[in-house]
Amino acid sequence: MGGAAALAKLKAAGKLDARERIEQLLDPGSFREIGLLARSQHGALKARTPADGLVAGWGTIDGREVYVASEDASVIAGTRGRVAEAKNQRVRDLALRHRRPFIALMEAGAGRFQENNGAIAAGLGARFKEHFMLSGRVPQVAAVMGACFGGPSFTALQSDLVTIVASSGYMGMSGPPVVKVGIGKVVSAEDIGGAKKSATITGQADLLAQNDMEALAAIRAFLSFLPSNCDELPPNVAPRPAACDTPEGALRLTQIVSENHRRAYDMEELIRLIVDGGEIFHYRQTYGPSLITALARMDGQSVGILANNPMKMAGAIDEKGIQKARKFVDTCNAFHIPLVFLVDCPGFMVGPEIENQRMVSLASRFLNSVIGADVPKATIVLRKAVGLAYLAMGGRVMAPDAIVAWPTAQFDVMGPAAGVELTYGKEIAKAADPAARRSELLASAEAQASAYIAAEMALIDDVIAPVETRAVILDVLARTRPGRVPSFKHRIDP
Repeated sequence: MGGAAALAKLKAAGKLDARERIEQLLDPGSFREIGLLARSQHGALKARTPADGLVAGWGTIDGREVYVASEDASVIAGTRGRVAEAKNQRVRDLALRHRRPFIALMEAGAGRFQENNGAIAAGLGARFKEHFMLSGRVPQVAAVMGACFGGPSFTALQSDLVTIVASSGYMGMSGPPVVKVGIGKVVSAEDIGGAKKSATITGQADLLAQNDMEALAAIRAFLSFLPSNCDELPPNVAPRPAACDTPEGALRLTQIVSENHRRAYDMEELIRLIVDGGEIFHYRQTYGPSLITALARMDGQSVGILANNPMKMAGAIDEKGIQKARKFVDTCNAFHIPLVFLVDCPGFMVGPEIENQRMVSLASRFLNSVIGADVPKATIVLRKAVGLAYLAMGGRVMAPDAIVAWPTAQFDVMGPAAGVELTYGKEIAKAADPAARRSELLASAEAQASAYIAAEMALIDDVIAPVETRAVILDVLARTRPGRVPSFKHRIDP
């Protein structure tokens, strides 16, 4: 590697080195390295570039084979060499041919100027096409564990899951020196793309880890939900009981959602009551938090959960929630993970500011993803199911394999209050007691929105007791499993 001083510097910063990261990621003793003897062929760099700053090969996670490339920041600050890129290309090619997940442990500077300057740059960039060819065929995961400006950030974003390490992970188009030269502005790496910014503001990181160990554990957990490739179904594990199967859990499930549609509740608690062991794997937890996207298991089977969060913006979906939901749905569909929609949504966010985010285009893209997803779907409407947001959240037109509602559910083309104002505004204004007339009309509108009326019209399958929720989902998984034939479906856009 890059020598004792460089390795000590990494350790002082609280980081694992490139080989330690692989040791923690893979099953003990399973790693097989290629390219150990590789070095830069540039005369001035050859002696300083053991393995050319990249540790690459294959091993196993929970007994399943994966390919991995770990960038060595102790070698010339992790700058990318041409020989290292050839090694990286080799393991990506093997991952595609052998149909196994590809994992990039990233702490890379830009390509070395000494090796890539001049006209030779006209032939750079093959890795982006290679990642595109992997997309949707095998799972791809990236961990941003150091500064990864420029090309490495693009590589990371082509992955299905991007983890970033707090206080050490950075991503963006260019780092501070290039920004200073390009636009004459002095900025910090944190300003451009620190871990918190990437996980909460830009949403370009799917999971924020506190340290290297947490990032590596998250990769193992994420891959446990996915098949090794698109021609397999996700692995089953031993089922675990759910809290809602106990008397205490069942009682809590009946109490958690208030009939008062203005009263918030903890949707994450509800999810943990119905899934195996109460365990979930959050996807972009801090980005667009009014919509929860998470992986979990039910009866030992992987499921992808989309659930409105009434504790954030009353569960309305904004542009951030839409963007993460679109990629989450695309990833689940590509790798045959059934979708569970838990609906309590007053609609998509509205107003001039949200329109500046191209909300119509984003919502349309989200609708397309859900329409195109042919994995099993189960939709449970808990309270509010309003307008286009309801459709995107697994509404009837999305052909769910089950669509049911709790007794507290209401369906409407828009919120009852808005509908009453639009339709009866003049009548209310002329009434002797406008407030009383508004309340009367609102009560009538809410009654017409009842889940029981939707069931009478055969627009939903049933109105169920909350304690039946898990059973409905398990029934969907059981009924649809014989007809699930895995194959390549589509690539996954960043």
